[in-house]
Amino acid sequence: MGVLLNVDYKDELTRLRVHEIVKYFQRLGIPLKLAKISNEIIADSFYIHYRTPILRENPSDEEALWHLFVKSYLSTEVYQEISKISRYNYQVSKSASVKLLRAYNSLLSRIERGAVEGVDDKKQDMRELSENQQLRQEINSLLRFYMGNIKNIEKLRKSITKALGNEVGKEAAELLFDIDIDPYRARLAKILESLVEMIAAVQPEVEQGAVAERRGVISGVTRIRAYTDLQKATNLSKAIYIQSRELFGYKLATKSLSIYDVTLDTREKVYLLVDKSGSMFYTLYDGVAMDMTQKITWATALAIALMRRSKKVVLRFFDQMVYPPITNIKDIIKSLLRVLPLGGTDITAAVHTAVRDAKQQGLHNYKLVIITDGEDDMVHPEVLKTAKATFRDVKAVLIGGYNETIETHLNTIKINTANPESLKTALKNI
Repeated sequence: MGVLLNVDYKDELTRLRVHEIVKYFQRLGIPLKLAKISNEIIADSFYIHYRTPILRENPSDEEALWHLFVKSYLSTEVYQEISKISRYNYQVSKSASVKLLRAYNSLLSRIERGAVEGVDDKKQDMRELSENQQLRQEINSLLRFYMGNIKNIEKLRKSITKALGNEVGKEAAELLFDIDIDPYRARLAKILESLVEMIAAVQPEVEQGAVAERRGVISGVTRIRAYTDLQKATNLSKAIYIQSRELFGYKLATKSLSIYDVTLDTREKVYLLVDKSGSMFYTLYDGVAMDMTQKITWATALAIALMRRSKKVVLRFFDQMVYPPITNIKDIIKSLLRVLPLGGTDITAAVHTAVRDAKQQGLHNYKLVIITDGEDDMVHPEVLKTAKATFRDVKAVLIGGYNETIETHLNTIKINTANPESLKTALKNI
């Protein structure tokens, strides 16, 4: 029996969600005490987060431990923070359910081992359990450990939504919450905060680059001044010219002749290679003061700004290997949050992949931009020459580093401080 009044435990959708959570545990290889954790408890763990929970009063002895566990959880600050992003969000609610069940599963294991005084493996009275201070401390400790500290995720989601859109903000919040290790989550949150600040700072420069493409859009009226202007006429105007010169003349005189308005798109097409090796997760040192923005944050901000400003963008992250192409901002954020800072940088392999893509997909009118700190002593000059012959233009952005081969063979922008001003400079020069 569950402990929530506003859940129909026999509903088909409820049973489906329970099944999905159990399958998820099995896929992760986490042993769950299904003999003691009923389907109703699993349903509770989900709906506590998915909707505003209404807790039953006076639970039976069979429900008492789970009821106390849920009541304790609902009173915590971490639940208040989680509920802000989990309400009516299936993915976050499922992730939160898994974390909560792991905490409860751990409590049951500790009780079985006799690690919690005054609690046995049998049914107990709710009042008796509530008065057990060690049990309450154990519950709070497990909740802190398994649920983690997610303070400010909702605030961060709102700032990302404002800068990059609702879909990106939602995706970032889901991914951050899904990370179990608090220090790593805090680190990624800091990266995102810096990223949003920089994107906001260069917003005017990004907007200046946008030129709407209008091909074959019917413009209501015009005055044709030369014979070549007739090429812009719509099929209807051409038919009128053939069938009735009088009507054509009238429409011309009254400026009601329909034509096609053609505006060329002057925005660039860009192919980006972004270094995500371990050294890119270091902060920059400019010889005077430490700039606390990591190189990967600045590089990602530049990539997003270019994606928003340009007509078409293809991006590949690389380190010692080259990763699948990305063509939208949401996937850039997703990749950044899931990226592992690995050692090793193979710029030659990354450029070779870009050249192969250009030849196979006809990207010769794209500009290739390589964003790296240059920590690779084995860059082959020949592959850089091939890239210059393949792409319309090739530029390198060196962040807080140098590379003699790259600087000798490519037009290079050197960045010594990772801040909005250097980001604006890079945007102007790419």
